[in-house]
Amino acid sequence: MSNKNAKQRLIEIYGAECFIEKLGLRKFDKPTRYTSKGQSERMKQLTYHHIKMKKDGGKATVENGALLSADNHEWFHKQSKEKQRQMNKAFQEYKRCSLAFTDIPEADFEIDFVEIEVTDQVTVKKFDRAKEKRKTKELIKEYYEEI
Repeated sequence: MSNKNAKQRLIEIYGAECFIEKLGLRKFDKPTRYTSKGQSERMKQLTYHHIKMKKDGGKATVENGALLSADNHEWFHKQSKEKQRQMNKAFQEYKRCSLAFTDIPEADFEIDFVEIEVTDQVTVKKFDRAKEKRKTKELIKEYYEEI
């Protein structure tokens, strides 16, 4: 599998979000400012991260991958080997937990779906404070006239 295919599969399973941001592993003191046009968008673009590095025999698979923004991927590789190991472990744990909640158990029964056709549109009236105030004044006035 190529990095591109593995990245696309990860996006399908876990959504198009950076794992570092999703797990809150990086704290920002102040927002990063980029100087060139379009650099901000490029740095937010998701990349495929090998948990077991490619040079160490790591394959481009869903099991060995994580989604990182280009900015966070660059930051990740500037961290100590110990911090990288801890973050890779967090990525694996996140994927394990996430799949436990998204797997749908097989059922021994079928569910029939019914299509509902919407014919009338429902309109929601905005609360009119002034109108309600006038009504209340009228009710009070009528009450005192009866007395």
